Order: sequence, then structure tokens, then C-alpha cells
Amino acid sequence: MKSAIIYYSQTGNTEKIAKAIHTGMTQITGDCDFIKLGDANPLRLYEYDLIGIGSPVFHFVEPPNVKAFISNMRSVGGKHAFVFCTHCTHWFFEQSIIPRLKRRGLVIIGSADWYGCGNGPLMTPSPYFTDGHPDEIDLNEAEAFGKEMVIRSQKIYAGDMSLIPPDPEQKPYPEWHKEDFTEILNWPKMVKLNMEKCLYPACRLCVDNCPMKGIDLSVKPPIFASPCTSCHFCGQICPTGAIEIDTSRIQAASDLLSLRIREVFLDNLKSNEEKGHFRPHVRFEDVGYDTPLWKIYNGNPKWIIGKGRP
Repeated sequence: MKSAIIYYSQTGNTEKIAKAIHTGMTQITGDCDFIKLGDANPLRLYEYDLIGIGSPVFHFVEPPNVKAFISNMRSVGGKHAFVFCTHCTHWFFEQSIIPRLKRRGLVIIGSADWYGCGNGPLMTPSPYFTDGHPDEIDLNEAEAFGKEMVIRSQKIYAGDMSLIPPDPEQKPYPEWHKEDFTEILNWPKMVKLNMEKCLYPACRLCVDNCPMKGIDLSVKPPIFASPCTSCHFCGQICPTGAIEIDTSRIQAASDLLSLRIREVFLDNLKSNEEKGHFRPHVRFEDVGYDTPLWKIYNGNPKWIIGKGRP
């Protein structure tokens, strides 16, 4: 059986889980390709019998670059696939990504999710509920999941179709989701690009790491955050502060996110803790609603590729 893990990871959470899954798969298959999304060819996946696809969750679903990759897949009909993600609050990942994969003809044999550190948008409270994840327990679970997916795939190929899980439940998206992320939480409305501070072309960090490929500084006027998924990553990795943040707008975004956490996300986290799916390393009462990431990491850069927080 030829298999592969294809993953996108922005701050390292998903990569840790992907490596653990890969370790588990390799223990069964003896070999498994390990490929970053940007290096994967969606036209040659027919070479694999089993494909694992993983990513962080952006705005409750898979990131746009993952969606685009799936849309470009060809000649994978009948192949087996599974999905996995890391997240801070888990909602609609499976119900979004699995139908996309099935439309390409893939047979979905499993899915799994793990919590990850709150290293995402700068209005995220710090410390956050999910800081400290993925931990050793998460990685052991991911390794076991990798083994399980290989064994399940082998049995399904051998004819046991009962092992194919049912389609995920299709839950309606809440109205606040659309309102929040198209207006107040919109990154392009919070920032402007100051080319006088920019080091391009000596520095290409924002250009090369934008998941939307929405930045082109070689043209005049420069193209910035068009398109944009409001991940805030360009603003975190800029070494000079050329991506200037409107503090009044990001404070409004921080206030709104804190409100949504208290109104919606907190109950979800507590419920998952009761079910044993969430193990907090940060006490709920210690979450830093008044100290979002943008206030704590107010120098530049706020995130160093390959290293994390400065």
C-alpha cells in the first residue's frame, strides 16, 4: 500500500500532529510520503492508495488553500482518504472538507481533530484555553490514529465496506459567523501597508507565506491582502512593522471575539472537557481576555518562522 500525508501548517500545530500520524502509518506500511501542501501535486495523487489530508481550522472550516488544492485534484476516484485538523474551537471542518473530497471521487475512511495553541489571529486572548496543545497525549493519539487508518484502509480494500464511516452531520452555520468575519474581524480593514518600512525584495516573508497568495509587492500599487482570509499571519511575521495595525479596529475585534467566546465557545469547550475530548492546560478563569496577542507581542516580528514567538 502506497500512502501519503499531505498537510498545511501555519504555526506548527498541524505539522506536529501530521508527523505523529505519519509515524503511526509508517509502523504499519513501512513507508509513507510526508508532503507539505505547497509541495504536493494534486494531479499525481493517483499514485497513492491512502491519502491523509490535514490543516488548521480557519474560521471554523479548512483554509482556502486547502480548498483550492482539493478542487485541483484529478484521477483519485476510488482511492482512500482521511482528514485531520488542529483548532482552538472546532465546528464545521468535517462537514466542509469531506463533501469536497467525495466530489473528487475519494472514499473517506476517517477523520480526527486535536486542539492546538492559540497562535492565530492577533485578537485571540492570551493565554488561551487551548495553549499547551498538542501535548504528548495528543501526539500519542495521533500516532495510534495513523495506524488505525492504514489497517482500516487495508480491510476496506479487502471488501469490508462496513468500516466506511457515515457522512458528517450537516449543521447550519450561525448568523453571527457571517457577520463577524465579513465585517469587524476583517483583517484588510484593520491594517495598511507602509512601503517605506518594507524591505521587499530583500524580505519576502509576507509574500511567500500568505495562504491566499494575496500579496504581490513587485507591482505598483502593491497588491496586499487581496484576496485575504484574515489569518493575520503576514502582520505577525513582518520584521519591520510595515503592516501597520489600526489599534482601534483590532481592539473592537478583540472585544467581539471575547464576547463570542463567552457566549458560544466556552460552553463547547466545557462540553468537550466533560466528554474527555478536551484537556485544558490553562484554567478557564485564567484566559487573558484583556491581553490579546496584539497587546502582548507589540514588537516586530510577532512570530518567527520555524521558531515561534520572539
